[in-house]
Amino acid sequence: MKRFYISALCLFSFALSSCDSFLEEKPLDQKSSNEFWQTQADAESAVNALYFGGVPYLYNTDVAGGWTPKATMYGGIASGLFVDKRKDRALTTASEACTFNVQSFDDIAMQLWHEFYKGISRANFVIANIPNMTNVLDQATIDNYVAQGKFFRAYGYYYLVKEFGGVPYIDTPYTAPENMYVPRSSAEDIYKHIEQDLLDIVEGDALPNKAFYDNGCYVTKAMAQTLLAQVYLQWAGYPVQGGAEYYDKAAQMALNVIEGGQHALIQASGSSDDLNSAYNVIKTTKSSNEIIFAKEYDYTNYGVGNSFAVRSIEQDAFQWTDNNGNTIFHPGGDVLYNAYLPCDMLLNSYDPADIRGHEKQFFFWEYTDDTGKQHQLNNAGNWAWFDEASLTEGHDGDYNMPMMRYAEVLLIAAEGLARTGHEGNVVGGAHYYLNQVRNRAGLPDETATGDELIESILTERLHEFPLEFKVWDDIRRTRLYPEVSTEVGKLKWTPLTSAAIQNKPDGQTRVGAIPEYALLWPIPLDEMQANPSLEGQQNDGWR
Repeated sequence: MKRFYISALCLFSFALSSCDSFLEEKPLDQKSSNEFWQTQADAESAVNALYFGGVPYLYNTDVAGGWTPKATMYGGIASGLFVDKRKDRALTTASEACTFNVQSFDDIAMQLWHEFYKGISRANFVIANIPNMTNVLDQATIDNYVAQGKFFRAYGYYYLVKEFGGVPYIDTPYTAPENMYVPRSSAEDIYKHIEQDLLDIVEGDALPNKAFYDNGCYVTKAMAQTLLAQVYLQWAGYPVQGGAEYYDKAAQMALNVIEGGQHALIQASGSSDDLNSAYNVIKTTKSSNEIIFAKEYDYTNYGVGNSFAVRSIEQDAFQWTDNNGNTIFHPGGDVLYNAYLPCDMLLNSYDPADIRGHEKQFFFWEYTDDTGKQHQLNNAGNWAWFDEASLTEGHDGDYNMPMMRYAEVLLIAAEGLARTGHEGNVVGGAHYYLNQVRNRAGLPDETATGDELIESILTERLHEFPLEFKVWDDIRRTRLYPEVSTEVGKLKWTPLTSAAIQNKPDGQTRVGAIPEYALLWPIPLDEMQANPSLEGQQNDGWR
């Protein structure tokens, strides 16, 4: 990365010419706002900055500073389906005690709010200024850069509306203090703005129809289509309740990705059950076309790594020694803890034949060191994040973090079709797309219909993406919560208000522990005080 510091624009930007050069950081220069937007390098650096703030930055951000869960993890922890075993931060304490009040959640809400709007601000600068650079950029490049800006603006607002409901909609750069006090738009209006940005992309040809890695890790048409499918799926459910119209739109947009032909499942006919399995390739790949979008890391070549590995295994592993008496793990920061321990109910819900629940696929229970000594974990570790070199050599990890995968596209198609009466195991039927994901995992075809089919799809989403942070969105949009089922490999999805919520507190269940208002964050108090238009506009239920 070549980095330019543009303090007047609040825009950290990074110049690059390939996927890998995202990760090469060298401070070079500082420009004022009136000197910027003059050269091709200025445009490139502004566009490249979009990949480092806003939504992608959640994968870097600790929710309360220091060694805490990542910002991406808070929903799973709030749900009780995952547990932060460190237990020394407000989010964990408040979530387990069910003290859903502003005092406990305000600081983190402000961090999220600020990060989303930072990403949106960067996108607004790109969208507003790039079209004026006709003297240094050709029209195809201008269109491509603007489309990337619209993707990340839509991405930022999608997270804002999911997390906070209606928010102020800002689509122009702030270059002066005028017109800063913007009132909240309704959630439905925010969704309409998101939809328009993404339709501008998917109905045009500014972005290539390529896989993510084949496109140098830049935004593709399939990324925009996948995001729009996610948007429609969320829009269809609570709190907006767009219903069948938007379930149908979600399915059709997912089918556009499928028909685009650029993406496919790894080992689609059935995964192996070893370290070369589809799920291990998903973990380690930087080339597979199952990945539609990933947060990039590369410690080995550029010193820019992820810190998920230290959160993949519990503190007891600090005590492990090899056959020579040497301590095995030396993680960066000398901290090792499981910040996102899946609960036993989830782990036990996998069918014994489901490869995803097996040793060293998504989770693991044992480890063999270089001297051949075997070690047992006290609790399941998250194999999807475990990076042996990172933990033994004391540095951040190399693995990219998937943000969008083709398996999710198949399941969005399945759910949208199922909810609009298009079942069946033929092309265009819900079972057809659902069973591709199931069969890859070693499971037989699903034949259930009606509500049982919907439950099967929701269960499949949880089993396929346990560590990719999807379940809170599913709980939020359906108002359903997974409970133990009497059927092997199944979960019973129960209304949230009457469901037995896991780990409220740790190791116990509590009926109705998550009030519906807690599915949205409180509007940050500092933001309400700074913006008079937000006075009296706190989300319902927060005190």
